[in-house]
Amino acid sequence: MKNNFLLAFALLLFAFATSKANSNYTDRDDKVYFSSFRKNEEPKNKKFNILNKDSENTGESFYVIYKENSLGQGFYFKVVLDKNEKPIATYYANEGRQQLSDLTVKNLKKLLSGPTGKMSASTDPITTTQCVTNCHRTNACYDKPTSTGVLLCSLECGIACA
Repeated sequence: MKNNFLLAFALLLFAFATSKANSNYTDRDDKVYFSSFRKNEEPKNKKFNILNKDSENTGESFYVIYKENSLGQGFYFKVVLDKNEKPIATYYANEGRQQLSDLTVKNLKKLLSGPTGKMSASTDPITTTQCVTNCHRTNACYDKPTSTGVLLCSLECGIACA
């Protein structure tokens, strides 16, 4: 009788703990979760728009990060890597209903290819260059142990200064 009571009490306690744990579960905040690069994970219900695509091959892996531009517009940036961990495509997705400014999209397109042609009058190349250089130094981008780490750190600096 005593063993049955203890067993029933243990099962009741287990059921209570399980139901309590399930009721405390909440969806993650994608903005916070993707504040640094995440490998092979995407935010839910986001449609990515293509920025650059260098190859028709499908990528082996991808990384996604969430950032905000100087206007406060949030977006997700995705870079796809081939089997040699070289970037082959970049994408972006808007956060909410806001559209990214044309200047931000233009700057994001240049992240992997580098600047081409003249910059528009609304951007100051010295300020952008200084921003990226300071970010590289602050984050020690070139001291990362792998080439992928250097690439992702550099891309994060480029996105932050875009």
